[in-house]
Parts: sequence; C-alpha cells; structure tokens
Amino acid sequence: MTMRSIGLVSLLLLLSACGGGHSTPTANLSVTCDGRLELAGAATIDVTSTPGRGASLSFPDPVNPGQTGTLPLPDGRACTIAPVLNTGDKTDKPAAS
Repeated sequence: MTMRSIGLVSLLLLLSACGGGHSTPTANLSVTCDGRLELAGAATIDVTSTPGRGASLSFPDPVNPGQTGTLPLPDGRACTIAPVLNTGDKTDKPAAS
C-alpha cells in the first residue's frame, strides 16, 4: 500500500465513526381503542382471542422492565395497533404504514 492509500483508508475510517451523536430511530407499538390511547411504548404485542369473550393483549411492560402486562379487550371494541417511530428527539411520530 502506498502512503496515499493508507491516508485514504484512515480518512474513511474516521468519517465512518462520525454520526453526529444521533441514535438510530426505533419503533414501538401503541394501541388505540374507540379513539382512546390504551397502550404506548410496547416493543411487541401478542394478541389472544377467545370467541365470545373478546381478546387479550400481552406485552413486555414498557414501565416495569422484566414484567409482562396484559390488556383485556371485550368484544365490540374497535382497536388499532400501530407503530410509533422513536427518533430520539422528543417528537415521536407515527411510522409510515
């Protein structure tokens, strides 16, 4: 390798480490039922449905790490599970669907 090649590789390595201090955006899930926010910040959600008894959502509790939360949903409620993009800047935005 020539000195020029070594210098170029060194420059590229230095520039690749520059990230501007921004973290990579992540997405969490939110649940809205009948227009009300029921759950925000879940990493995953498992849905279990029993005919005539409604559904139940299980999720890693975003407030209590290591705990599992459960949200019962009776039949007839209109619920939506949607991703929310966490950009790290205090203004989280709904993810594109």
